[in-house]
Amino acid sequence: MEQKDEWGMFQELTEGGRNGIMKKGDKAAIVCCSNALPHSFAGRLKELECFLEEMGLRPVRSNCIFEKKSVFDISVKERAQSLMQCYEDEDIRAIFDLSGGDIANEILPLLDYGKIAGSDKLFWGYSDLTTVINAIYAKTGRPSVFFPLRIR
Repeated sequence: MEQKDEWGMFQELTEGGRNGIMKKGDKAAIVCCSNALPHSFAGRLKELECFLEEMGLRPVRSNCIFEKKSVFDISVKERAQSLMQCYEDEDIRAIFDLSGGDIANEILPLLDYGKIAGSDKLFWGYSDLTTVINAIYAKTGRPSVFFPLRIR
């Protein structure tokens, strides 16, 4: 079995290779289901968006990326709705969560697992997002990707 590093796996998934999920021109959502990002990360987020564009994807930001007053102040309802909007948008093919952190488990009861099950989107996350990755798989059988696409 051929071993790939994270970069090789990302390229294969975005270039329509054997497991090609995303094609050039597809939208890729950027979300934070756990801790919001501090505003000081705005430049790094722009760099990530440029990287995704170089890969041929069209990044779309959630409205729940940056903190209001603290990294914990975006409500659980807002974070869950933001993620579900990505699943409901027919043009989004992948959802990249940048947050990591401490509070992703709060959104689990608010997710619509029926909509997620009917979707062919991949959820990408790391750290605290393993709770979301595991819930998606346990409740829907849909795969997700543990991948540190992060800007911290």
